[in-house]
Amino acid sequence: MKEKKNIFYSRTYRHLENRLSKGILYMFVLVIPVLLIFILNIKNITVFMSELAIYILSKEFKGVEFYKGEDHFSILGNIEFVSLPTVYPEILFVLLNIILVLSAVIFLNIGKKRGGALSIYFTAISLIHIINCIYFIFASDFFPYTGSEYSNLYMKQQISIWISFIVMAGLITGFVVNKGVIYKIVTFFSIVVYSLAFGIIRYIVFLYIVQKFSILYMVLLFFILGPFFDFLYFVTIYGLYINKMTKLLNNKLRGEEWLWS
Repeated sequence: MKEKKNIFYSRTYRHLENRLSKGILYMFVLVIPVLLIFILNIKNITVFMSELAIYILSKEFKGVEFYKGEDHFSILGNIEFVSLPTVYPEILFVLLNIILVLSAVIFLNIGKKRGGALSIYFTAISLIHIINCIYFIFASDFFPYTGSEYSNLYMKQQISIWISFIVMAGLITGFVVNKGVIYKIVTFFSIVVYSLAFGIIRYIVFLYIVQKFSILYMVLLFFILGPFFDFLYFVTIYGLYINKMTKLLNNKLRGEEWLWS
């Protein structure tokens, strides 16, 4: 048996070296200015989103009137959103959705697929949609949201996500490790820029869906394809950043060697 000359400390006891002063400086130099710029331009961003969405939707739905609405959003001031007519589903369409989704639930819970992570996840999504469909069959007149209200709600939700992600991205890149300043900055702006682009594109796609297929899908879009997907790409980018930092500091983090006599 080949004799080992060195034994390194267990990875369990590894930690990343960090200095609070550098993290605070990073926040004040980069993160806080970006956050302030975003907050001061919230209305401009929502105006751009609304105008872009109206331009695209107007080409897809000839004769349908889309216009900009305005609402007050707490201390952040006023925002704009797309105001659009509400399309309610026909009963036959709702029943067809129930049949298709129930078939999907049965398919996901037979054979080897049963009990798997994806099976459980999509079953939960399907059950939410079924409950929503049943609501539309018996109480569609009491559905609390119109197309315009959903558009407004999405805009407020997305602004909250953007602000949260700017702060969170700053904290995880600023206080994790001292090394790799370039990687910190690239990761921070990757999260911010991707979140902005994704939020704008998703806004247009979601409005297209509720206008094309009805408000029936609002609950599914809001709860399942909303913030959940934002945190998926946030965690993915964060994982890539940590992986890079680990490789960059691997030799240093191994610490002192335990020598054998």
